[in-house]
Amino acid sequence: DAPSGVFSAVSAGGEHTCGLRSSGAVECWGYDEDGQSDVPSERFSTVSTGWYHACGLREDGAVKCWGANWHGQTDAPGGRFSAVSAGEYHTCGLRESGEVECWGYMFDGQAQPPTGKHTQISSGAYHACALSEDGSVACWMIYNGAADVPAWLRGGGLPSTGTGGLLNRGSALPVGGIALLSLAASAAVLGLSALVRRRGCRRS
Repeated sequence: DAPSGVFSAVSAGGEHTCGLRSSGAVECWGYDEDGQSDVPSERFSTVSTGWYHACGLREDGAVKCWGANWHGQTDAPGGRFSAVSAGEYHTCGLRESGEVECWGYMFDGQAQPPTGKHTQISSGAYHACALSEDGSVACWMIYNGAADVPAWLRGGGLPSTGTGGLLNRGSALPVGGIALLSLAASAAVLGLSALVRRRGCRRS
């Protein structure tokens, strides 16, 4: 049940949702057993929700997280960031320099990003991906092949869409499609994680 009023951005997590007001205030609703809907009284420019936590990018470039912190996913490092993305038990931020820094759950390697400069970051349940300056996609972690990036994405090449809208090797995908693909992959993994949890298989 979203509150009334005007928002400039919204992010849906595991069982809670957060919205960014035009004033910079973040408002969250839904499941709050671990404090993921208890937002700090600060001004933010973006907000990202994970499974049991959420993070916001403050106007001064610092990242502030709240909610469950079982694996350190809300212990954001200091310094300035240009973007933040909350996963299930980890969080990744994009430094203003273009470098990716992650914190939280590291068993599968999702908090160990590749080096280099990137322009976007997106965290899934157990993996994360970044868009490099050359347009290529880099993903990391070892869970169910989620980090197995297709060759055309690793090299920065662009496939094209066929008549049915599916990706084929002969045509061209708009550049924005790469960013959308990264976000869609994250959403799909979060959805799978939700299904597993509802069937009683909770990963520690």
